[in-house]
Amino acid sequence: MNDRHQGEYDRVRQAMGRLLAGEATASDGSLTVVALAAGAGVHRSP
Repeated sequence: MNDRHQGEYDRVRQAMGRLLAGEATASDGSLTVVALAAGAGVHRSP
Protein backbone atom coordinates (compact mmCIF):
# COMPACT_ATOMS: atom_id res chain seq x y z
CA MET A 1 0.00 0.00 0.00
CA ASN A 2 1.42 3.38 -0.92
CA ASP A 3 1.32 6.50 1.24
CA ARG A 4 -1.66 8.00 -0.61
CA HIS A 5 -3.77 4.90 -0.04
CA GLN A 6 -2.66 4.65 3.59
CA GLY A 7 -3.74 8.26 4.16
CA GLU A 8 -7.13 7.61 2.58
CA TYR A 9 -7.53 4.44 4.63
CA ASP A 10 -6.76 6.36 7.83
CA ARG A 11 -9.23 9.14 6.94
CA VAL A 12 -11.97 6.60 6.20
CA ARG A 13 -11.41 4.87 9.56
CA GLN A 14 -11.52 8.21 11.39
CA ALA A 15 -14.69 9.23 9.55
CA MET A 16 -16.24 5.85 10.38
CA GLY A 17 -15.53 6.43 14.05
CA ARG A 18 -17.14 9.89 13.92
CA LEU A 19 -20.23 8.54 12.16
CA LEU A 20 -20.67 5.69 14.64
CA ALA A 21 -20.19 8.09 17.56
CA GLY A 22 -22.83 10.46 16.15
CA GLU A 23 -20.25 13.21 15.63
CA ALA A 24 -20.31 13.63 11.85
CA THR A 25 -18.70 16.85 10.65
CA ALA A 26 -18.98 16.80 6.85
CA SER A 27 -22.23 14.92 6.26
CA ASP A 28 -25.74 14.51 7.62
CA GLY A 29 -24.58 11.66 9.87
CA SER A 30 -26.43 8.90 8.05
CA LEU A 31 -24.70 5.53 8.01
CA THR A 32 -24.18 5.37 4.25
CA VAL A 33 -21.25 5.10 1.88
CA VAL A 34 -22.00 8.64 0.68
CA ALA A 35 -21.77 10.05 4.22
CA LEU A 36 -18.63 8.04 4.95
CA ALA A 37 -16.89 9.26 1.79
CA ALA A 38 -17.91 12.86 2.50
CA GLY A 39 -16.65 12.62 6.06
CA ALA A 40 -13.34 11.19 4.91
CA GLY A 41 -12.94 13.56 1.98
CA VAL A 42 -12.55 10.74 -0.54
CA HIS A 43 -14.42 9.68 -3.67
CA ARG A 44 -16.96 6.87 -3.41
CA SER A 45 -15.34 4.88 -6.19
CA PRO A 46 -11.73 3.65 -6.23
